[in-house]
Amino acid sequence: MKTGGPVIHLYCLCWNEVRMLPYFFRHYADLVDRFVVFDNGSTDGSLDLLAANPRVQVTDFQVPGDSFVDEERRLSDVIWHSSRGSADWVMMLDIDEHLHHPDLPGYLQRCTAEGVTAIRSIGYEMVAEAFPSAQARLCDLVTAGVRSFGHDKLCLFDPNRITETRYGPGRHTAFPEGDVVWPAQRVVRMLHYKKLGVEYVLERNALLRTGLRRRDIEAGWGFHYLFLPDAVARDFAELNGRAKPVPGLAGAVEGTRDEDLLIEASGLFLPEWYVRAYPDGATTQADPLAHFCAHGWREGRKPNPHFDPRWYAASYPDAAGSGANPLARYIAEGEAAGHRPIWYFDPSHYRRRYGLPGDQSPLRHYLAHRQTGRFSPIPEFDAEHYLRLYPDVARVGADPFDHYLSFGFREGRTPSPLPDAASRLRSFIEQGGRQPGLPTRPPPRAAGWPEPAP
Repeated sequence: MKTGGPVIHLYCLCWNEVRMLPYFFRHYADLVDRFVVFDNGSTDGSLDLLAANPRVQVTDFQVPGDSFVDEERRLSDVIWHSSRGSADWVMMLDIDEHLHHPDLPGYLQRCTAEGVTAIRSIGYEMVAEAFPSAQARLCDLVTAGVRSFGHDKLCLFDPNRITETRYGPGRHTAFPEGDVVWPAQRVVRMLHYKKLGVEYVLERNALLRTGLRRRDIEAGWGFHYLFLPDAVARDFAELNGRAKPVPGLAGAVEGTRDEDLLIEASGLFLPEWYVRAYPDGATTQADPLAHFCAHGWREGRKPNPHFDPRWYAASYPDAAGSGANPLARYIAEGEAAGHRPIWYFDPSHYRRRYGLPGDQSPLRHYLAHRQTGRFSPIPEFDAEHYLRLYPDVARVGADPFDHYLSFGFREGRTPSPLPDAASRLRSFIEQGGRQPGLPTRPPPRAAGWPEPAP
């Protein structure tokens, strides 16, 4: 039973959720003042459970048009308006979405004091071999999951200062209007409890596919509900193989952080560079960092011009770890251990050469200053000398070492006043940066430069 704290109203849809509802109420019992549930014709006993809770208000939900998803989206944009003037915060969720924070009421009070009005979650797809039966919260029973960027949702906001939510299909996107102030960092996790054994997934899919209308199927909304049992089993096995203890839950290593937030805070992912380097639909239609974490590094895409995920994983297999994002491992451990992010950049040398303190990342420093022409990533290259010698490169205003890798060494340009620097560096590049114990890689192609004229 809730006592004190900010007034919270929770809005959700329900359709035959009798197995999930006890966990839903157990999770939110101490947080929510009023549950507003829109029921879509439940016949499994869900309505009896809802009626037994005095804080629940049930409203009938019908789909008059040709799209369940679009009707849900339209409803989600307006149902919370009734909380204006009576609630401090509203939650917009599904019954299988459980928000987790060690002290959510206290956090929301701090958000209010700091002027924060809208909160986007850190999403996880939770995985268990079978649907649990214990009388406890799901976040205590099922603690392993896989990062799910589709569940990074606008899930909490102040209804008195947000005027419009402008949700997309499934509420996976939102473009709120009004006095929109996001927190400096995201800390609230959304734990999505759907993959609770293959049997449960098949059961829910069989129900939910019957609700899809013509336009839903044409648009591909809810397509996963149509998967055949073998495809469901393969998808479950793949997720189960990747699932790890979620940060903040039981079993997680103390101090571990969400991978994408660790990368974001590091400054080693350059979103604008990433989109320019890989201008395909996958990167331009998605959050660049989310794309990199979910797909990009596995495809060999670089997060910045001077980190090669495939080279790093091949060069430091023990450090990279099986199935781990190489950039996250470099940030957490590799740089401090002196590992190179790419064959030519030696962070220990760079730190000594430019006198960086121990808590400053050499690679981040170089990425931030590489266009100034004052810093060089490798002893055989002198950025200041190169720009003085080649004013055409200086006029471009880009990374001089990028230019040298792409064109300069092929054109015979001098990288440094050091004797034999050009021949040594040219040979090094042509061998793909081969070093004892490190694999050979082809010469890198720096992004953003046009192909040289023949």
